[in-house]
Amino acid sequence: MAPLGYIETLDAKGQVIERHGIEAWPLNIGRAYSNQIILNDAFVCPMHLALALNEQGKLLARDLDSVNGLHDNADARISTLELQSGTQFRIGHTTLRYCSIDHPLAPTALDGREKVSRLVSPYAAIAVGLLALVMFGLESFMSSVARVKAINIISEPLPMIGTLLGWAGLWALASRIVVSRFHFPQHVTIAGSAVIGFTLLSLWAEWLEFFFPALPVLWSAALFGSGLILAALVYGHLGFASPLRRRSRLWTALIISGLMIGMNGLNDYAARSKFSTVMDYNGILKPVDAGWVPAVSLEQFFTNSQKLKTELDNLARKAKATP
Repeated sequence: MAPLGYIETLDAKGQVIERHGIEAWPLNIGRAYSNQIILNDAFVCPMHLALALNEQGKLLARDLDSVNGLHDNADARISTLELQSGTQFRIGHTTLRYCSIDHPLAPTALDGREKVSRLVSPYAAIAVGLLALVMFGLESFMSSVARVKAINIISEPLPMIGTLLGWAGLWALASRIVVSRFHFPQHVTIAGSAVIGFTLLSLWAEWLEFFFPALPVLWSAALFGSGLILAALVYGHLGFASPLRRRSRLWTALIISGLMIGMNGLNDYAARSKFSTVMDYNGILKPVDAGWVPAVSLEQFFTNSQKLKTELDNLARKAKATP
């Protein structure tokens, strides 16, 4: 026999926790085992609510003189409530909703995980891993002003690649525990992409601040750019290691990134309040062509020096002439 309808138990966000099929009228709801729907809610009476059809065929929910009463969707306490398909009401701390068997449903959600999984396939993980190795090698080469050998450029990034694989392995283990799948290639792709993003951001910021020293590019990139990459990293990992919805994953990633930005900002503020012999710009860059560096010609330099000398001599004469 097909159910006459359903009573749904909802959470605080309106999501369905449990559905109870209605086999016949009247229907009793409460904590007692004699009810057709039993609720584990200490604020619900043993015999709390009765659902039945009246003479006109309308479905009514009637409070059975309970302690905490029946509340409609506006949270007003009432004794009787007419139920239409989709009507919500509350008893105790439990929110319920009545739905008929022909209640309209939301459109079926498009499952984009299959398309995303193709983009983060094992081949993509290998490609990203190789690109990260190249980026580490490039960073090792660019951060040294001495002559280096090819074997050093290749061997130095290997510990960092091992760290990347270990990080992805921990997320894969979390995925296995939470969603029963490892998703190791996906986590490698996400972690490798973040590493590439951090490396490119660092190189770009160092060169940009070198050419434009008046702009606090390194500070801005470290504070905000790294925060955005970190948020994307956490959001991507949570997509394969948790059953959270997109909005929950986004808020979690933004909160973690915001905490990291706040901690870095406080550390930077505390460090600036102390005297230090370390230069503000501590990047190590390979020499570039002289034509690319902002400079003036020797003639212009001597001309400016002569002007400065003349001004200083004039100031010295004025100082002597002043009694």
